[in-house]
Amino acid sequence: MAEHGACSSEGTAREWSMGYVMGYRSVPLVRVHVRRQLALWRWGGDAQDAAVVVSELVTNAIQYGRRIGRRVWVRLAVREDGSLVIDVSDPQATLPPRVLDPSLPGPEEERGRGLFLARGLGAELSWFPREFVGKTVRATLEPGPRPGPTSEEEVGGTLRLP
Repeated sequence: MAEHGACSSEGTAREWSMGYVMGYRSVPLVRVHVRRQLALWRWGGDAQDAAVVVSELVTNAIQYGRRIGRRVWVRLAVREDGSLVIDVSDPQATLPPRVLDPSLPGPEEERGRGLFLARGLGAELSWFPREFVGKTVRATLEPGPRPGPTSEEEVGGTLRLP
């Protein structure tokens, strides 16, 4: 596997990675590969949610980190506790907007909802610089079903996402 900066295999039960062309046509392919890999591993979490999270991270990497001749790298790792680590690495060292900002963009903004969506699906997001070039954005998902909303989180039939 290629070096991904702060990625560590310690405490990892299973691991998979692949590089993709930095174009939007890669996004559906990544989703298929993620769902297939998680099915092969019989991961205890929601593979569809994981595929959406990966899709959003890869889209951001392509949107904000594209460099001609470079690839976006996707790494999946299931830890011994069953949690899923999703790493998406690109060649840009700068962070995309909203990685550290959990707020929802305004109604007039056309972009910026992907990371909000990932957090709403239960992903814990972080990032770190890669050793030689670029950065990795990491999402961690816990196994098992997402907890349902509490009565305080529902307002007029609308679910407030964290």
